[in-house]
Amino acid sequence: MPCLLISLSSPAVEPVLRPARPEDKAAIAAFTQDTFSWGDYVEGAFDRWLAGPNSLTVVAEIAGQAAAVARGALLSPTEAWSQGLRVHPDWRRRRLGATLLEHLAAWAASAGARVMRLSTEEWNRPALSLFASLEFRPVGSWLAAERTIAAGSPSLGGNGARRARARQRLTPVAAADADVAMLAWAGGPLELAAHGLFPTAWAWRRLTLSDLEAAARRRALWHAPAGWALAETAQDGDFEVSWLCTYPDEAPAMLHALADLALGAGVECLELKVPALDWLRSALEQPGWELHPVRVFARAL
Repeated sequence: MPCLLISLSSPAVEPVLRPARPEDKAAIAAFTQDTFSWGDYVEGAFDRWLAGPNSLTVVAEIAGQAAAVARGALLSPTEAWSQGLRVHPDWRRRRLGATLLEHLAAWAASAGARVMRLSTEEWNRPALSLFASLEFRPVGSWLAAERTIAAGSPSLGGNGARRARARQRLTPVAAADADVAMLAWAGGPLELAAHGLFPTAWAWRRLTLSDLEAAARRRALWHAPAGWALAETAQDGDFEVSWLCTYPDEAPAMLHALADLALGAGVECLELKVPALDWLRSALEQPGWELHPVRVFARAL
């Protein structure tokens, strides 16, 4: 891919936009290690980004060093995702972030994508302002929720007693049942709030029937009277719920059943990403749950 020279004003620099290289890792790790109070995930993901198919990790190089980084990836033939936008503190407020996102949008469009999406936490005002300036529009508010799972942990009601088993039990279903699950979700409050999207790790794309069928084949599509879920142990060892179909009156029972499922899987943490509907938020605002509001944005290409 050819390099792109871009002139910035005050001070005058000419950053070179180019694909990231393995030798950029140390410089990127140095200026991202304090991004959040807990650090950053970029260093740990960097090698995987470079090796990933249908993706581009791009850096803005200044004076021979990576001064900013961002990644784009195709999640489907028509959907792109951008993540990991980071700018060295010495080079912020010079539109480097905007330059990288525009570069990734052009790359995605040339690869056939018709939309690019990205996300950020609700408290991240600089990112929200940047996305708005580049015509990314909000397409959903989500809750990233997590709780510790342990056999001796208190009950979900928080009364200090040992956990009682859920009234309902989730069981795996066959691929032939995926269309029933899809129909239960289609047109309902969760599908509408999600705008048809679901998360794969921290990237959102449109859910298809094939996704549910594939989940069923690997015994990750579950059903109970309270609803349906796509849930499985993730690469990091946590139990991850990436798709949920339930109802206001059934949400507490569904969450309890998911906690039992995670407990049976022998994991330490249960993670969910669900649309931020009031009744789901209420069900999750219980002792043991930690909630992180996230917004998803999209831009037509």
